[in-house]
Amino acid sequence: MISLSSDGGRSFYADSITPVSVPPPAWRLRGEGMFFIGSCFADYLYNEYESAELNAAASPFGNIYNPESLAEATGLFCGSAEKIKAEDCFSTTGGDKGESGEYRHFMFHSRIHASDANGLANLLNAQIEQSRSYLRSAESAVITLGTSLVYRLKNGQTVNNCHKLPAANFDRVQLSVDESAAALKRIFKNLRQLNPELRFIITLSPVRHLRDNAAENSLSKAVLRCAIDRLCDIEPDSCWYFPSYEIMLDELRDYRWYANDLCHPSDTAVSYIISRFIESAYEKDFKEFLKNYSRIIKDLKHKPYRPGSEEFKRFRARAEEKKAELKRARPELFNKN
Repeated sequence: MISLSSDGGRSFYADSITPVSVPPPAWRLRGEGMFFIGSCFADYLYNEYESAELNAAASPFGNIYNPESLAEATGLFCGSAEKIKAEDCFSTTGGDKGESGEYRHFMFHSRIHASDANGLANLLNAQIEQSRSYLRSAESAVITLGTSLVYRLKNGQTVNNCHKLPAANFDRVQLSVDESAAALKRIFKNLRQLNPELRFIITLSPVRHLRDNAAENSLSKAVLRCAIDRLCDIEPDSCWYFPSYEIMLDELRDYRWYANDLCHPSDTAVSYIISRFIESAYEKDFKEFLKNYSRIIKDLKHKPYRPGSEEFKRFRARAEEKKAELKRARPELFNKN
């Protein structure tokens, strides 16, 4: 029987998706400092915050996908300020773009390099110290995990980035749930040496790691999900799981929510996941503030027909003044730079 929807199609939409409920954390975020570390999904989340000039910082290491490498990397935040020595860096003989004589570090992304070992050590130590300073007053750390597969040098040293060196230089290891949970505990311990009050938000990256095969990706994600659940059970008042992975797979399951590579979420999907995160995790005052602030940012991004007109100049000046007023009213919500 043919019939018309009485609610404008909303019931059809609701019946066509699997909505993912997001239980709120035991605490509510105030918006006073968010440190992002982990996989490339951490970069996506941080970029959303940075574009809005909100109080946030990103890991100095670049992308870190597995918990063991994260534990090793966050260990560099502990102890003395000069953790990286020149002898910790290695020289490439061509690099990924054909350069010779570059120095890199196994814990940092390949985009971070220098022409000599001392210069690279100084650069890395400066970036580590900048993150240490931010973490001391941060409200929460967001940890995004992408895989439980780890690469180790033949001497057993865990690496974060293989820098496109020959595969024969490394052993590829699948972490167990126990090993992954132990690594997460080390991450918590390392970061709490800087900030004992730091709380943790862990999310499983929705990015599909299909370089090998889909079955391996599923196993890898399952190990991480079990380890995360164990930590959240141990520390329910300071550790919260946000289901970005489940939102992507169940609510946004259609390929139109993916980027062209069909593995990474699209910009629209990331924005939607961020909106779910803010709605679930933040205090009401922050959400109201952000709503007003977002309207102003939208006004400032408006592209007029006549950008040189006096009318538009007045419109933009009013929007800039409103933005400045909001920043003066709540300076703790914005990056100082």
